[in-house]
Amino acid sequence: MPDIDSPIIRCEQVGKKFRRTALASIRYGFADLIRRLLRRNLGTTLRSDEFWAVHGVSFEAHRGECIGIIGPNGAGKSTLLRLINGEYRPDQGGITRNGPVTSLIRLGGGLQPLLTGRENIYVKCSELGFSKTETDALLGRIVEFSGLRKSLDQPVKRYSDGMYARLEFSIATAAPMDILLIDEVLAVGDVAFQMRCLQRLDQLKQAGTTILLVSHSEMNVRHIADRCLLLFDGEALALGETDALFRKYYEATGFLDRALEPMGLAPVMPADFTGSFRLTGLSLECGGAGDVVRTARPLRLRVRHEVDPTIDSASLLLQFWNPSGLLMATFDSELNGGFEWGESRESVLELSFLGLSAGIYRVAGGFRSGEHWLSYHSHLLDLPVTQAHLSEAGGLLALQGRLMSATQRSDPHS
Repeated sequence: MPDIDSPIIRCEQVGKKFRRTALASIRYGFADLIRRLLRRNLGTTLRSDEFWAVHGVSFEAHRGECIGIIGPNGAGKSTLLRLINGEYRPDQGGITRNGPVTSLIRLGGGLQPLLTGRENIYVKCSELGFSKTETDALLGRIVEFSGLRKSLDQPVKRYSDGMYARLEFSIATAAPMDILLIDEVLAVGDVAFQMRCLQRLDQLKQAGTTILLVSHSEMNVRHIADRCLLLFDGEALALGETDALFRKYYEATGFLDRALEPMGLAPVMPADFTGSFRLTGLSLECGGAGDVVRTARPLRLRVRHEVDPTIDSASLLLQFWNPSGLLMATFDSELNGGFEWGESRESVLELSFLGLSAGIYRVAGGFRSGEHWLSYHSHLLDLPVTQAHLSEAGGLLALQGRLMSATQRSDPHS
C-alpha cells in the first residue's frame, strides 16, 4: 500500500481560468503580465468573458497509487493534467510534484512524424533521460510490447492513431518512473492492447510509479484506479473509493433516474409484490459442516412457500443475477418436469450441475402461472459461488456435456 505520509503530488485549491474570445485573451493576458511584473495579486474573481476550467481542486496522490479522474466532457480533467504537467500555470492555488513527470496527454504529440518508429524510440528515450546504451537494452521490450516490429522502420506519419498510441505508450512505460499522466490515450487501442496496457500499469504501480488516469472507460478505471476524483464544471465533487464515485457520477448526470429501454431481449426485473401463491423463504440446504457452493457441483436449496389451492398450476422460477445486473441463469420448474405443490409449506430444489462461475449472485424469483407472475421477490438469497481451480478460461458459465470417442458416437447403443 502507498505511504500516506509522503504524497508525490499535492494540489491545493488549484484553479485555472480561460477566456472565451481571442480579444479577451489578448486584453487580459497583457494586463496579467503587467501585474506579474509588478508582483501584484492577479485576483480570483472572474472578469467578463472568463470562466473557470478548474476551480478549487485539492487532492494528494501517493507513491504506487493510481487515481482515476472521471467526469463528463468539459469537466476540467485534461486541464488538470496539463496543470500538473506544467503546461499551464495555475491562476489559483499551488501544485507540488516530488519527482519528474512523464505524460501521455496528447496523442502523437511527442513523436516526430518524419522519423521512423525506431528513430522516435531513441529520441523519446533520450528525452526521458536514458542513454543510448540503456535505450539499446529497452528497444526489444518496447518493440515487443507495441507489436510494431514490421512497421518499425517506417515514418510514423504513416501510422494510424492506434499505432501512434501503441508506440507512445510502449516508450513511456518501458521503465518505472516517478509520475505518469495518462489522458484517454488507451481509447484508440483495441481491447486486447488495452488489457495489456492495464497489466503494464499494474506493474508500474507495484514498482512505485504514481499514476493519474483520465478515462471515460469505466472498465479501465475500475481495473487500475485505487481511488477516483470526480470533476464537474471544473470543481471536485468527490474523492474516494472507485465504486462509490462511479455511482455518484451516474447520479450527478441523472443516468440512474432515466427510464432506459431494455436493449435486445434483456429481461426487465418486475417490481416486488406478494400474492396468495408466494415464496416465504429460500436458503441453502447444506449437506454438512463447512459446505460451500462450487461451480460444476450440485446445489440444494430449501424453498418455503404458501400456496393457493384455487390455482390449478403454478411454476417456480428462480433467477440468478450477477453484481452488474445481468441475468445469468434461470430455473423454471415447468421446464424441469413440473411439481405438485399440495399443502406442504417446504420443498427442496436440487440442481444437479451448477453452471455458474465463481462470483456472488443475487437469487430472485417467485411463482408464475402461464405468462403472469403470482408473486415476485427481487432479493431472496445472496449466493457466493467458488471454483476449486480458477483459470483465465473460466468465463461466466460452465457448460455441461459429455465427451466421447468417435467409436462411441457411431455406436447407437453406447
